[in-house]
Amino acid sequence: MIAAFRRFFSFKFFTGKILLLITFLTFISCSSTKTSNGEQDSTVLIVDNNIDWSEFIEYSKGNIPVILISVHGGTLMPEWLSDRSCPGAVTVKDDNTYELAKETQEALSLIEASPYVVLNKMSRKKIDLNRSLEDSNCGDKSTEEYWDLFHKKVLEYRQEIETLFGKGLVLDLHGHGHSIQRIELGYLLSKSNLSENDESLNSNDITELSSIKNLAANNRSGINHSELLRGEKSFGSLLDNKGYPAVPSKNDIFPNSGDLYFTGGYNTFTYGSRSQGNIDAIQLEINKQGVRENISQVESFASALSNVIIEYLSEHYGDYN
Repeated sequence: MIAAFRRFFSFKFFTGKILLLITFLTFISCSSTKTSNGEQDSTVLIVDNNIDWSEFIEYSKGNIPVILISVHGGTLMPEWLSDRSCPGAVTVKDDNTYELAKETQEALSLIEASPYVVLNKMSRKKIDLNRSLEDSNCGDKSTEEYWDLFHKKVLEYRQEIETLFGKGLVLDLHGHGHSIQRIELGYLLSKSNLSENDESLNSNDITELSSIKNLAANNRSGINHSELLRGEKSFGSLLDNKGYPAVPSKNDIFPNSGDLYFTGGYNTFTYGSRSQGNIDAIQLEINKQGVRENISQVESFASALSNVIIEYLSEHYGDYN
């Protein structure tokens, strides 16, 4: 009997050591990571099955109150993830939108203005990061950790900008294939909303729906909501001045009822000021012809976009360059 007890407790001691070692190694592998620019970061990147999700994301902090997001321009397609195939799942790539974000970041750096950047490098066939967690992968939970990583990083930067600058702007870069070659700016307002007169656009009924609600209530230039949407200093008009037609803008104040038009999606709603906070958001749906057909066009547009961003910030938020 005594010998049996000794064997039992020796076995428990041995297995306990093994479990302790496994726990320690797990803690070491998951406790800290580095950002894409080498800074130490608290976000956990190593998850189940030793998948390193940092391979699919690129992010960096900035020095101006702007976050650039790109979610549909990725090309990486890990074989161990199934393709999204549920009804309504859109998997088409927004060509050169990842490259546009990078080129815009580079163009801004030439004037020592660095936007915060969060870019997805995974194909839209595998995940759609402009959707809620439930809708991002047709109910497949295998990419939940990556969805969390991406959106927690945007939220972290959003909170930091609000702390450092008081207010700021999220620009979510997309590409559309609609026949009308113009940039569609999404403020979470419908075509019907945008077709209203200035008085209606400035009413609480519509400004409460807007992803730039905070800016309409508190902007440096002191202009109202309708002017921010389609006035001389609106984002669309500034783009138009650079030779890139946009809607809404001073020259194209609203889409016609029969026009295809993107109002803004999950990211615009989640990170804009419609529901809370002082950070605004605009979804940029960018046409392809003459803008993002090749890298040369992308570079030219990125240069124009970087100038528009600085002008928009200076006009409505403050001087940051």
